Amino acid sequence: MSLIFQLEALILASDEPVNIQKFREILDDDVSSSDIRQALAELEAHYSERGIRLHQIAGGWQLRTAPEYAEIVQKLWQTRPSRLSRSMLETLSIIAYRQPTTRAEIEALRGVRLSSGMMASLQERGWVRVLGRKEVPGRPHLYGTGKQFLIDFGLDSLSDLPDSSQLLDEEELIATAKQQTQEESGTVEELDPEDDSEEPEQFEAAEEDWDEEPEEPFKEPEEADESDSPDKPA
Repeated sequence: MSLIFQLEALILASDEPVNIQKFREILDDDVSSSDIRQALAELEAHYSERGIRLHQIAGGWQLRTAPEYAEIVQKLWQTRPSRLSRSMLETLSIIAYRQPTTRAEIEALRGVRLSSGMMASLQERGWVRVLGRKEVPGRPHLYGTGKQFLIDFGLDSLSDLPDSSQLLDEEELIATAKQQTQEESGTVEELDPEDDSEEPEQFEAAEEDWDEEPEEPFKEPEEADESDSPDKPA
């Protein structure tokens, strides 16, 4: 029985990436890791020009549709992917690049209070998990990314994340460098209270207050009937 066909069947039947250790547990003991890796390389080459590709994801291997056919595949499901809020993306990015990190550290970087509901949502998706507790007073939780984060974002490991400097455009990089220089020299400029270009509070309110009932619309007071006025002369 061909090793390549065995690996192909296992990868196709699995709902998550299969790593070398799992392959060896299922296959005969006489199959070495090098043999498995060689077979996977041949399998990857076989699918390189097809509608599905073999990708190394989260430390294992998984068959995925080719990116150029994403639009066609989306029509099959007839569903729209859920959109993430700006605040959720900011929080997830901070955790991914600065893990392990605490809730207080995330709030300090974003400048706004962190929504408990948003953190719960990130944990339910498997993108964020508790790694332990920080050895400081209060022993707050330390947060980091989970395995599902790597799978959903197509990463083999955290080292595959783009360099953080690539996430900012040239103007933002210059502004960041200027701010760091001012902080080091102790001449940080205060923010203009009327400048609401970022409006971080607006995004937090959207996360936390979505269950609140809408306010009743304003009604104009009705004019009093002059015929009923006690001051009207007879």
